[in-house]
Amino acid sequence: MLKSFSSVLVLGTLTATLALPACEGGGGETGGAGGTTSSTTSSSSSSSTSETGGAGGTTMPTGGVGGTTTSSSTVPTAKCPGDPAEILTGEISADKTLTADKCWLLQGIVYVKSGATLTIEPGTTVMGEQASLGTLVIQPGGKIDAQGTADLPIVFTSEKAKGERAPGDWGGVILLGKAPINIMGGTATVEGIPPSPETSYGGNAADDSSGALKYVRIEFAGVQLSPNNEINGLTLAGVGNKTSIEYVMVHDALDDCFEFFGGTVNAKHLICANNQDDGFDWDNGFSGKLQFIVLQQDPLFEDDTNGFEGDNDANSSLNTPLSNPTIYNATLIGKNLAADGAKQQYGMLLRRSTKGTIFNTIATGFEACIDIRDAATSVEVKSSICFGNGYGAAENNIAYAEVAGGMGVVSDDDAGVDERAWFKDPARKNAETDPKLKAPFAASPDFTPESTITTNAATPPNDGFFDATASYIGAFKAGDDWATGAWISFDRN
Repeated sequence: MLKSFSSVLVLGTLTATLALPACEGGGGETGGAGGTTSSTTSSSSSSSTSETGGAGGTTMPTGGVGGTTTSSSTVPTAKCPGDPAEILTGEISADKTLTADKCWLLQGIVYVKSGATLTIEPGTTVMGEQASLGTLVIQPGGKIDAQGTADLPIVFTSEKAKGERAPGDWGGVILLGKAPINIMGGTATVEGIPPSPETSYGGNAADDSSGALKYVRIEFAGVQLSPNNEINGLTLAGVGNKTSIEYVMVHDALDDCFEFFGGTVNAKHLICANNQDDGFDWDNGFSGKLQFIVLQQDPLFEDDTNGFEGDNDANSSLNTPLSNPTIYNATLIGKNLAADGAKQQYGMLLRRSTKGTIFNTIATGFEACIDIRDAATSVEVKSSICFGNGYGAAENNIAYAEVAGGMGVVSDDDAGVDERAWFKDPARKNAETDPKLKAPFAASPDFTPESTITTNAATPPNDGFFDATASYIGAFKAGDDWATGAWISFDRN
């Protein structure tokens, strides 16, 4: 059967590839046609498939992303949807590679078992079947090695054609690890899929590895089985700090873009756009580090949606380990309109006994910048900017003025904490000045500031994870271009 490919010549290092539009399923258009290939469709992921790219294509150079090669090769990428799809279903119990020359379709819940590694080549598209709510689950002890490039991203997407896609078209991507969580007994089953031994996570291995995600886009995902029981775009449950997560975008998810259920995983360069719940949600003892975090909320969707939503657990317990993330350099963009009636949207909703430290963060366009709830919640927000929140009520830019006996947004739900005075304490070096972001609310946004914001910025620690040179407020300095390339898409359907 005739297949369509886009190809790019790879010379020297893989990171020096020429720009290549993403495949159609990922929001771009493929170009050119070349070669024929015989593609088999299988009902089992354990079936034998070709890993060499079919006629006219050659394998990627060895060494992973950034590795070198002494010869040139072509990277054929399939047009998805459109080209024949190889079906993935059931369990992957041995190492398997998904190649970029064909489309891949998740049918039902696909589990990568302990001891197996699922490798996904740069430029590969993996679709989720809508009828079976295709979902990828990496079990504890299993690994995913999905490392694309800025112009050859790995895309998890809907099986529908461009223009017909919508949030909730398929399940999502779930990583389950062996790192500590604060659920009694030390393990739990992940939300969003029926509980079973296959959905268990948690343990004592803070340095556990579930593999690597780099230059990955997840779009049109999310399933709600019941209230507070959803599959997010990317779920990280009990994931350890030897896992590598960077340059991941989630957009048009039916639920949260990113949710961290305990664990110690660290992540950089995360983008959430047009989600229908929270941007970055943590609970169950999450204690990882995050840097260069971006959110743009969906102005068309009415619900209680927040930039950060942080809990220790659903019961406000003091179970340990306590949720205690450290976050530097975030840009949180709200809906910038008052259309949700009784619904509430905060840049940062910090509650239920969470701890945490947040530095160099911008929050704009929300109903209010911050809401701290519950007496045992203990957080710090420093060197940050709240600007343009309140939906026209400037007095609510930082927070609502809560009062004893108040109702709704002005109820005293934090044992008398005055968020306004707390935020404006000079020792915290926060501000309400205009960050002068170029086009943060646009359909094709530009989150960069006109000038790098260094006044009162904190310097991230030089600890081997944080970029200690990012002594500025927000996820971008002036002229920053890390959020560019084919891995970025703000397509709404």
